[in-house]
Amino acid sequence: MGLLDKKIGMVSGGGSGIGRATCQKFAAEGARVLVVDIDEQAAQKTVELIEADQGQAMYFVADVSIEADIKAAIAAVQSRYGGLHIASNNAALAVGSNLLTDMPAADFERTYQVTLNSVFYCLKHQIPTMLESGSGAIVNIGSRAANSPNLMMSAYDSAKAAVNGLTRSAAKEYAAAGIRVNCVNPGVVHTEGVEKYMATNAKHKPRFLRGISMGRLGTPMEIAETVTWLCSDRASYITGQSLDVDGGMFS
Repeated sequence: MGLLDKKIGMVSGGGSGIGRATCQKFAAEGARVLVVDIDEQAAQKTVELIEADQGQAMYFVADVSIEADIKAAIAAVQSRYGGLHIASNNAALAVGSNLLTDMPAADFERTYQVTLNSVFYCLKHQIPTMLESGSGAIVNIGSRAANSPNLMMSAYDSAKAAVNGLTRSAAKEYAAAGIRVNCVNPGVVHTEGVEKYMATNAKHKPRFLRGISMGRLGTPMEIAETVTWLCSDRASYITGQSLDVDGGMFS
């Protein structure tokens, strides 16, 4: 039996990176998984990877910045699998890179729509569904930058800080009803996006590594392992927490 045996899970942004790894780990630990992503090919690929390992998954194409899409995705997993017990709200987007006073308002607003508003929409519709299922555990994906912001990333970093705050509010409001809500703040993780960014300048990777005590980047699966544990019954007395998973970043 796996950590999540007989659970039904949902992952937003499940088509790549940390989201895909979380879908795979949920399934490997016995959950049936709803993969939510705006990219149908990416979401379908995640399902194929899970099924190749004898897991169970379905996908739903959604723009997570649209509340109706989130509501429809949750209705789909209810119809297919009969409920919802665990979730990881992973989808995020950073639009542009500017000093705050040079940032177009449209870039700021779009970053917040995908990075923060989507988490609100997910929580708003996941929690009632989990209450119907009897209990639930949710892990929002924040960022180490929530507490140690980067230059020219004020929209993304502040949105991730707000994800941490929203996590604590939801946890306090629904703990007595049997819903746990936590946040994982990854450091620099070797996703496809980070790989592309490092390829633009040879100085990027050494700069990242100087700030990491372990001297290496994290992997998507290392984040997924933490998310999975927090969603499992082994973390049954943990809620409202923000956990940095960053290899020891102390600056």
